[in-house]
Order: sequence, then structure tokens, then C-alpha cells
Amino acid sequence: MGRDTVATIGIVVALLIFFATVPLSAQDGTAWWLITLAIGSSLLLAAVLVRMFMRGSNLFRLLALLLVVAVACALGIFTVAREMPGQFSGIETRIDALYFTLTTMTTTGYGDIHAVGQFARALVSLILVFDLVFLGLFGAELSRIAQRTLVRVRGGGADHWPAGASGAAGAAPERRAERRAEPAEPRPAAPERPEAE
Repeated sequence: MGRDTVATIGIVVALLIFFATVPLSAQDGTAWWLITLAIGSSLLLAAVLVRMFMRGSNLFRLLALLLVVAVACALGIFTVAREMPGQFSGIETRIDALYFTLTTMTTTGYGDIHAVGQFARALVSLILVFDLVFLGLFGAELSRIAQRTLVRVRGGGADHWPAGASGAAGAAPERRAERRAEPAEPRPAAPERPEAE
């Protein structure tokens, strides 16, 4: 298992602990162990995210961003449903809020939980806009990975990255320029075919 995979699993665990334990109102209680668990999971989440952003690939960064935004939106939706009655229909628990957030982000939308009030509809609209931007970034990253893989498969190596390719493994523009300046080695002549009689 790679570092990025372990970091992503760490993010999921920390987010779920944080999601389940962070007090959102006086009704949630303020037991010392609950607050300690919420603070600990948020510190773990922050540490893993910082490490991932410093060392991880863009794909795992995007997945971490998606997870963080999903949990933040679920907490926001749960808070709105609890503090502003009548904004959402069907949200009673945190799990309901997470379920609604994930069905909204994946554009599944079963209809059993839905936004009723104007504020809730504006919040859901922002989630959908985030989703469109995220899908564009995710698609661009997958395209970049496919392009890099294709270059490697064709035998280009690190010095033959296309112009504009990024990443630690990509060649610097100066190296590409030096490489182009070198004279190309002549190719061996193709064998001659005998002429048909």
C-alpha cells in the first residue's frame, strides 16, 4: 500500500471521527472525551492533509479535497436542518445529512430528502457548483495521468514530456531545449524490397 493510499485512509478515518463527534449545539453535550476526540481527529486530519499536499499526487489531493468538502457540507446541512426548521425535509440525524450530501454530490438524488427552504436550496446549489468544478479538475488530472503514461509507454522517458506537463518527474524546459539542440542520430536505412517480376 502506497503512502497516498495510507494518507487517504487516514483522512477518511479522521473525517468520520470528526463528523460523528464534533459538537454542533448544546444538545450534543460537551463531555471532555467527546471534545478531546473531535480535537484529536481534526489535528490528525490537518497533519495528514498537510503531508499529502506537500508530497502526494494531484489525484489524491483532489480525493482528499472531495472528502473534506463532503464532510463540511454534511455538517453544514445538519446544522441548518437543526437550527432552521423547515429548510430540509427528512434530515433528522448526521447520517441523514451525510447521505443527502453524498447523493447530491453524485447527482443521484433519490428524492427522499430534499431542500425545501430558499437558504437550503442556495446551499445545495453551491454544492452542485463545487461538484461541476471538481469533476472538471478530476477529469483534467486523469487526462494528465493518461498523457504521462502514454509518453512512458512509447519510450519517451522523463526527458520527452510534452510541453506544459508538470510534476517532479517532468523534465525542466532547459533540459528539453538542450535535448532538441543535440543533433539527431541518423536512423538505419530500411532494407530494400526485391522488385516483383
